[in-house]
Amino acid sequence: MEAKTPPQSEETAAMTRWILSVCLLALTAAPAAAVDVRLDSYRNPKSENFRIFNHMYLDGVRGGLMASNAWLKRHGGQLLFCMPDDLALSSEQTEEIMLKSADKRSAKGEMVIALLLLWGMQDTYPCEKPAGEKTGSQ
Repeated sequence: MEAKTPPQSEETAAMTRWILSVCLLALTAAPAAAVDVRLDSYRNPKSENFRIFNHMYLDGVRGGLMASNAWLKRHGGQLLFCMPDDLALSSEQTEEIMLKSADKRSAKGEMVIALLLLWGMQDTYPCEKPAGEKTGSQ
């Protein structure tokens, strides 16, 4: 006789997918944490290979931020930035946003470029505040 498990509720299935996603993220992020690219090494790569790696890293950060935003949008979370849906950023545009962000903040060489890109995306593509929500200057 074959034992059958009861069907999962939609909520349980969603929670299982979420837990698996977090585990996968933790497993993939752990090695990457050791190779954060800093502003100084981005601006002054040791070789052509480092320059190529830095650009690939920044493209990966852009992809991660876009994926995070898409997930937040789908699940009703507060978006990180509000870029038009029909816009595709080139590598050059992404770099320009990150470097403008660094200049705006007078970032030092040890600043992580991923954070500079996030802030730059927020500067370049701000989200409108809902009516009645106060801004930091009020």
